[in-house]
Amino acid sequence: MIKNIPNKMTDKELITYINKICPRRIDFLYLRMDFQNGCNVGYAFVNFISVEDLLQFAKTALGEKWNLYSSEKVLQMSYANYQGKEALVEKFKNSCIMDEREEWRPKIFYSEPGPKQGLPEEFPKPTHMRRKERSSYNRGALFVPGINGGTGQHKTFLNATPSHQRNSSNRPSPVPQGDERRQRKSNHANLAHSDADAQ
Repeated sequence: MIKNIPNKMTDKELITYINKICPRRIDFLYLRMDFQNGCNVGYAFVNFISVEDLLQFAKTALGEKWNLYSSEKVLQMSYANYQGKEALVEKFKNSCIMDEREEWRPKIFYSEPGPKQGLPEEFPKPTHMRRKERSSYNRGALFVPGINGGTGQHKTFLNATPSHQRNSSNRPSPVPQGDERRQRKSNHANLAHSDADAQ
């Protein structure tokens, strides 16, 4: 995973950046986007064709400034939960992200040696429509990894449903002001009984 990407950078620009170091040596790329403002959220899933390609890219670019869009960001990298082209394709082919505009979708490239290696490849069709429907239902939560010191322990979500739009069916009903004191007395009485029973 490549992190700390300038937010205005597009997937095409990221591919060009990688190709300058490792020409046509990736077979998967997905630059995560904020659907509300059309900018990326600072990280991308990238799979290099070989470990040697990964090491070459890391040796050249890791810790270096991007020098794009007047950004002071420094390129960072980390391991993702999903490793390898096959696992990444399996994760995203049944995702609603594949219905988004072309430049926001995950992209794959030919892995096998030959004239097509590193060139765009057609993404497989979905095989699990119910999973895709669930993905569409849950698409609001957007986790940005490592945003809290890189620990990943505190999850941050972007594009989540605003609080005023959430389903209010689970909220407690407001208590009429006149009944507030009676309810408070009732609560104290119930608490006293429960304490007595506990003793």
